[in-house]
Amino acid sequence: MKTLMMAIAIAAGVFSGPTEHFTAQSALLTSPARLTLRPVDITIARWSTYVNHRELESALQHKGPVAFYNLLCGFGPVGTISVVGAPDIPIRYAWAVDEDRGARRIYLATDEPVLLGGLFGRQSAAEPLTFIELRLTGDGIGEGKLSDIERLSVDESRNVIELRDYDRRPVHLISVRQTGLSGE
Repeated sequence: MKTLMMAIAIAAGVFSGPTEHFTAQSALLTSPARLTLRPVDITIARWSTYVNHRELESALQHKGPVAFYNLLCGFGPVGTISVVGAPDIPIRYAWAVDEDRGARRIYLATDEPVLLGGLFGRQSAAEPLTFIELRLTGDGIGEGKLSDIERLSVDESRNVIELRDYDRRPVHLISVRQTGLSGE
């Protein structure tokens, strides 16, 4: 019975235990002369398993983006993305890599579009997957970029699924801050 209750809680997006939380701003150009910042909250309830990570890597490398998407859709939620004025979006994949001097890269995927408005607001229903790469300094501050499924690649040397040509992609999330674990 306890297992059933836990499965229902996870499926409903209700998580227990420690989570990691990030805040960010999405820049929305509301007119040629007006820029509005829209708050974005990212909560990670648990990190994806190594098995799920390897399954997604393999699907993307050997079977392509459609197989990656189909596999991702079968994963339960591991967190949420909240954008003001929009329903919460379940994160189905969350992976982190620690780098030099305390820097981190956070990789997130959802099987739903994350419509931030502005530059990325052109995403259509035909491209439901959103992949997010956050790059944080050792101080827990950074930026984030979003992508559709066609711009993903696997870097086997670092064991990550990442945005292809990250440096040439526009920034979608600014003032990204790691705000710690919920309950802290």
